[in-house]
Amino acid sequence: MTGLDLSAALQRHFGHPGFRPGQAEAVAVAVAGRDVLLVMPTGAGKSLCYQLPALITEELAVVVSPLVSLMQDQVESLNGRAALINAQRNPAENRTALGRALSGEVRMLFVAPERFATPGFVERLRPARIGLFVVDEAHCVSQWGHDFRPEYFRLGEVARTLGARSVFAATATATPRVAGDVVRRLGLRDPARITTGFDRPNLSYDVVGVGSARAKHEATRTLLSEPGALPAIVYAGTRRKTEETAARLGRELGHPVPAYHAGMDRGPRAAAQRAFMSGETPVVVATNAFGMGVDKADVRTVIHESVPSSLEAYYQEAGRGGRDGRPSRCVLLAEKRDKGLHVFFINQVDDPEAKRHRWRQYREVWGFVEGEVCRRRAILSHFGDRSEPEATGRCCDVCSGSSVLGPRSWPPMGSPSAERRAPEADRPSVEQAVMRVVREAQPAVGRTRAVEILRGGRSKVVRKYRYDELPGYGAFDDWRAGDLLREVDALIAGGRLRSTGGRFPKLKVAA
Repeated sequence: MTGLDLSAALQRHFGHPGFRPGQAEAVAVAVAGRDVLLVMPTGAGKSLCYQLPALITEELAVVVSPLVSLMQDQVESLNGRAALINAQRNPAENRTALGRALSGEVRMLFVAPERFATPGFVERLRPARIGLFVVDEAHCVSQWGHDFRPEYFRLGEVARTLGARSVFAATATATPRVAGDVVRRLGLRDPARITTGFDRPNLSYDVVGVGSARAKHEATRTLLSEPGALPAIVYAGTRRKTEETAARLGRELGHPVPAYHAGMDRGPRAAAQRAFMSGETPVVVATNAFGMGVDKADVRTVIHESVPSSLEAYYQEAGRGGRDGRPSRCVLLAEKRDKGLHVFFINQVDDPEAKRHRWRQYREVWGFVEGEVCRRRAILSHFGDRSEPEATGRCCDVCSGSSVLGPRSWPPMGSPSAERRAPEADRPSVEQAVMRVVREAQPAVGRTRAVEILRGGRSKVVRKYRYDELPGYGAFDDWRAGDLLREVDALIAGGRLRSTGGRFPKLKVAA
C-alpha cells in the first residue's frame, strides 16, 4: 500500500490531515506484516500506529494491554469496530466479544494479559485469522522495566500459537536495555525498530527539595492555587498517603478532591476517574495505579509528593501532563527521607539479581533528583536519546536557576531546623562525605561512628582519635542519625562500602 493510500486511510478513519512523526513508518511496516518495536513518548500517538493497520486489513488484530480503563476508552472511540475481554466484564459479555471477533464483526479485540492464562482461552481464539498481535506497554515484559508483570512472559509464545502474522510491541518508556529485552522476550523477528525520541518540549521539569512533610504540603497547596495550574494530578506514593492527601487538599482547596489507588473498591475508583476525566473535579490524588491508563489531554500540573522508585516511572507519570501539546509543569517534591523508604523496600527483595536492578534504579533516580545538569537532558540521556533537548518555554529548575517555588536550592534535610538553614555552597553530598570519612578515618570506624563524625559528635573517642579533624566532620549536624544511617546502609547494600563483620565491624571502601 502506498503512502498516499495510508494518508487517505488516515483521513477516512480518523479525520487527521497528516501523520505525526514516526506514525507513517510504523503503520507501513505493520501493514507489510513485519514485526515492530515502537518506542514513542506518551501523547505522540502510539495507539493509531496499530489501530489504522487493523482497520485497513482484513485480519483481526489482538491488542494486549494491562490498562482496563484505556482499553475501554479505545473500544468506545472505535465505534463498534472493536471488542473487549477482561475480568471486569461478566462472562456473557466476554463470550459475546469473543464471538464478534471470531465472526469478523470487529477488527480489533482488546484483551487483558492475564486472560491468556485462563484454561481454554487460547484454543477458543485460534480459529480467528490474526494479523497483528499487539503488546501495548511492552516494557512490562522486561524484568528490567519499571513495571514488570509476570503475565507478560508468555505473550510471545501465545502470538506464535495463535498464528499471528506479526507482533507489534509498543511502549513509551524503554531504555536501550529494556528494548533489547522486549525483543528477546517476545521473540520479535528482525523487527523494525522505530523510536521517535523521548523529549516532551512542552513539559517543564522542576525538582524542589523540601525539608519536612509540612513544607511538602505547603508547596503542593501553593502550586495548585496558582492561576492556570488545573487540571492537576498529585502522586502521593502510598495508598494511605493518597487518602490523607486527598482529604487535606479537599479541605484546603474548598472542593472535593478524590483519591485513586488499586486498593479501592472498583466503584469508588471508577467514580474518581470519571470525576477527574469529565472535569467535575480539577484535581485527583493517586498512586502509580493512576498512570499508564490516563488519557486526559489538558493536565496542566503533575506533582509528585514522593520520589518514584525509578526514573522510568517518573517519566511516565510526569508524562500525563500536556498531552494536548500546551505547556504543562512537572514538579517533584523531594524529601531526603524518601531515600530511606527506597532502601527499606529494596532490602525486602530476596532475589540477588532483582535487588541489584533495584539498586541501579535507586542510583539513577537519585542521580536525577540531586543532579546539576538539565533535567530534560538527563531524561533523554537515560533513555539513550542523544538528540539536543528542546523546550517551547520553561525547561527546568537547573536551566532557569530557580524552581517554580523560588530560588533553586536544596535545603539541608532531616531536622525541624533544616527548613530555616541554607546549605553551604561547598558542602559535599552525603555519599561523598561518608566515603571520605571511611577512607581517611584512622583507626577505621563502623556505621554509627561514621554517622557521629558527620553529625559533629564530641564523644571521648572522637576527640581521642582526632576524628573531629576529618573532612566532613559536622557537615551534616542538621541531619537525624537515623537518616544518615540509612545513607550508610544504602552504600553497603549498593556495594560501595563493605563491613568487616565480627563483634566490632568496621567499614571499608569496596575495591
